[in-house]
Amino acid sequence: MKVRALLQDLPPARHPLWRGLGWALAAGTLGFTLRFLMVGNEGMPGRTASGDPLFGAGTKGTLGTLTEQLGPNRMVLTYRTIEGSEEDLHLETVTGRLDEQTGQWRMLSPKAHRQAGVWALEGPLDLEVADPATKALLGKGRVENAGPALRWVGGEWEGLAPLRWEALEGSARGVWYLPAGWRREADGRFRVDQGPVRWQAPPAGTGPATLQAMEAERLWAMPGFQTGHLEGVKARLTEGSLQASVADLTPDMVTWPAPLSFERSDGWHGDAKGGVAPRPAPGATFQQVEFRAFRARRAGPEGEETLSTEGARWTPAGLRLEGNVVWDQPMDGQRLVLRAPRVLMREKPGGDLPESLPVGHAVAEGHPILTWGRRNLSSPRISVERATRRWKLQSPVMGRGEDGTFSGGAGQGDPHSWTIEGPVQVNLFSGGNLRGARLVWEDTLWTLTGRPAAWSRLRERLSGPRILRKGETVAFPEGLNGTLAAADGDLYLRAEQGQSEGQKILLSGGVECQGQGWRLAADKVTVVVGPDRTAKLIQAQGAVTLKGRLGEGQGEALDLEPGTQTAKWQGRVRGKGAGPGW
Repeated sequence: MKVRALLQDLPPARHPLWRGLGWALAAGTLGFTLRFLMVGNEGMPGRTASGDPLFGAGTKGTLGTLTEQLGPNRMVLTYRTIEGSEEDLHLETVTGRLDEQTGQWRMLSPKAHRQAGVWALEGPLDLEVADPATKALLGKGRVENAGPALRWVGGEWEGLAPLRWEALEGSARGVWYLPAGWRREADGRFRVDQGPVRWQAPPAGTGPATLQAMEAERLWAMPGFQTGHLEGVKARLTEGSLQASVADLTPDMVTWPAPLSFERSDGWHGDAKGGVAPRPAPGATFQQVEFRAFRARRAGPEGEETLSTEGARWTPAGLRLEGNVVWDQPMDGQRLVLRAPRVLMREKPGGDLPESLPVGHAVAEGHPILTWGRRNLSSPRISVERATRRWKLQSPVMGRGEDGTFSGGAGQGDPHSWTIEGPVQVNLFSGGNLRGARLVWEDTLWTLTGRPAAWSRLRERLSGPRILRKGETVAFPEGLNGTLAAADGDLYLRAEQGQSEGQKILLSGGVECQGQGWRLAADKVTVVVGPDRTAKLIQAQGAVTLKGRLGEGQGEALDLEPGTQTAKWQGRVRGKGAGPGW
């Protein structure tokens, strides 16, 4: 109703107003027509006499867009100028956009040329790709060289010049260098069949990068280089390098799935069954490179030392070895072998290793065992200064030598000399045991000290401030007292020095012997024991004094048999007694 009322209010058809509007419309149409006739075909491409529907011979225009279908995808090129024909077309100052399922591409080129359906873009050329879902920028690249940079045929690209690509996300974040001849296939993959392809880690973030660079003979990678595959790989690591037949890229890690070899600047070199480099935290660099079935060796002044373990982590600070670690070193013509569930070796300052572990030191954890020859030591934790081979063992310590086994508190030393804090107990293979406050173990010599140190075997119990054991000899250089078994009961002994060797116990210096009902004193005493370690004969020499039921006297020498209760004096004697010895 409102529209009908409005039409009724308009002037009649013959009103002068309508005549004026008609003349104005005619003049405007004539003016625009003359304007386009004067401009010609400048400003936009149009029809020509040849009948070409869009691009005629000599077509020329400015500020436009060109759309081309590339399979399921569509490419849109925005240009500043265009010139040419359908078969030979030139564009300048070109900005391209290509939207795919794998990424949204943008490109900028000073010139583009299409001939026979093939596009050629010139450099310097800029590329970038974004995630189609999040729009986050995944990477950007640049061809620095002027001249031919990129050939484009039916959605496939061919790099006519080297490409520098900066990957901004994923484990492959960093800068990639692709040589001329690189291709981008219709499915979005970048491919290089003849390298070298080089990757450089981003600048150091929270610390020096363990994985610093890689070089490969061949490559394929998806847009953004978050996923890919490399062949013929050489990687540069902190303090070394590795070589592998292949490497796989995923957003979370770099993987070397096949056997690889490596070298370290500290002399270690070897192989592993595979390895990974987990993606670092955002803004950080690769701090960890991990290997499976790690085997290493290096030459030294005494020969080759080796390392083997189920897993190893290579960090800027050093090595972290986990799982059945075996560290084998040469030593004086034999092998010094450390076995442990875990070993940490520090080469430089840095994280991932305990701050308490000094540079040049290693620590073994999880009850490691140190073995050389027929000897071994074990402890909950063993640390070593590698240059001097000085070891420290956490309490409790257990060990084994040629003569027996022992247990004690904390220990320290080198392969030639060890000190074990007490309480220490030594169990001898020949029978008997030693107890003391400290054990010093030097090759075949065992020195036990205490308040006092004690040696016991069957009914044989001897003690003193210090006990030395070497082979079958047990010495008491600072005093001895104790008991021996005898036929008529225990025999009590005291001397300033003593030594037990085989079937004899040699006593010297203020010697006192006491049996059942008798007492003997002399400068020197030899006690001969039988196979059952009971006293069979007591031989005394020098200022001998005997008191008790076997007689009383003084003389130069005396043989006393506890079993028969007889005493036989030799030389001059003063005193009284019964039996043939008096």
